[in-house]
Amino acid sequence: MKNRSFIYLLILFVSFAFSGCVSDAEEDFMLIADKIKGEGSGGSGSCPVGKWKTATCNGAGSLVYNFGSNGEGYSENPDCNGICTPLRFHFKYTVSGNTISYSYTRTDDVICSGQNQGRPNVPTGSYTINFTCQNGGAELVTEVSTNGVRRTTVFTRM
Repeated sequence: MKNRSFIYLLILFVSFAFSGCVSDAEEDFMLIADKIKGEGSGGSGSCPVGKWKTATCNGAGSLVYNFGSNGEGYSENPDCNGICTPLRFHFKYTVSGNTISYSYTRTDDVICSGQNQGRPNVPTGSYTINFTCQNGGAELVTEVSTNGVRRTTVFTRM
């Protein structure tokens, strides 16, 4: 049951479509070739580098993405019930134009009610997400298409 729950969460996470606790957002990005410049793709000259959030858990939590300047980062999805530490998935990413390509490298332990529940499996494969930076680099707008359904999510810089 624990594996099945994780698989469902991962599917939602990768498609960036979260429901309820995992709902109000879309998702879980190898080395940066160049920093993106210009309003359409970079705004501040460092977009998407930085820490970004979007509301989830019906506004009580945030889905967080952190893109390090070294091409490594993580995504963090909260437990909307407040019982467990957020799920954290580390990745390596590259940016080409307005596309982020990423693959997961590891996960962190999940602690629920003070008990270590272990680490979720590391998702395999490579993923991409299209993005634009707006509002002078203060917003990261992502677009993902899953099974023909296009989803757009706005993240704000933290």
